[in-house]
Amino acid sequence: MATALYKQPILGLVAFGVSFLSQWLGHSTYTFIHGVFGEYHYYASFATGVVGSLLIGRSLKQAEIPATWMAFLGAQFVWVGFFELTFEFYSEFFAFPAYTAAPGLVSAGGANMLMATMPILMTVLLVYGFYNRQTQCNLIRWFHRNLRLTPGAPTPDNGRSVGRIVAMESLFVIWFCYEFWLYVAYIGANQNLMVAAYALWATWFVYIFRKLLKFPRVGSSFRYAIPVGVVGWGLTEMPSYMGFYDEIWLKPFDYPLTTLIMVGLYLGGLVYLANPPRRPPRAGGVEAATA
Repeated sequence: MATALYKQPILGLVAFGVSFLSQWLGHSTYTFIHGVFGEYHYYASFATGVVGSLLIGRSLKQAEIPATWMAFLGAQFVWVGFFELTFEFYSEFFAFPAYTAAPGLVSAGGANMLMATMPILMTVLLVYGFYNRQTQCNLIRWFHRNLRLTPGAPTPDNGRSVGRIVAMESLFVIWFCYEFWLYVAYIGANQNLMVAAYALWATWFVYIFRKLLKFPRVGSSFRYAIPVGVVGWGLTEMPSYMGFYDEIWLKPFDYPLTTLIMVGLYLGGLVYLANPPRRPPRAGGVEAATA
């Protein structure tokens, strides 16, 4: 019975839900830190980032499943602690102004500073992504094939670290999605462009979501669900900026019951992914690896 609960589509749906809710709760954590720690919220954010860094460090020595969930959770803490609140700190320190991209869509100073990191993002992506023959990213490998890119020979004796890969990809996907929507709003600031970008984003989401439901193993499904959930979050978040509904995830103190429900669903899904059933023993009594 337990094994049946880890088959598709249940596995993919739970993995997607965990990734999606990580974005919801990441926003709630941002507000929670402000509300609880007040003027000391930057110290709390630094501590959050340190906890995330320690989790990522711990993941480097773990097997596939624990490495995946530790690095994923660590990356969320690092993003909130070392990215979100740090951008806010420097935007206040250097007096970055807010920017009204469109009616009802105001980009805060921290978000504008995040936009300025785009060249860093693209350079690191170029060096460690497009110029990396060992990459497992399907999108980058598609470019390698169709553009006939040959980045060079693989680095010898360079083992594949699941924890490092999960942490880096989680941070990069969140970073990229922020940049995409900020630049769409900044460049276009009109309804036609926003609708076109939303339709393109929705098409991409449907494509990768359908692929997610085909992964048979917990580890690979969990890892693939990370970008799927973050991309899916964009479909939920953008309409709220245009005033279609309230940003509940940014108001945990106004919606405590909803927030607690989301925390419970997130933790339940994380426990589910972190504790898959063991595969039946192979012939000769040798037990297979964890799913």
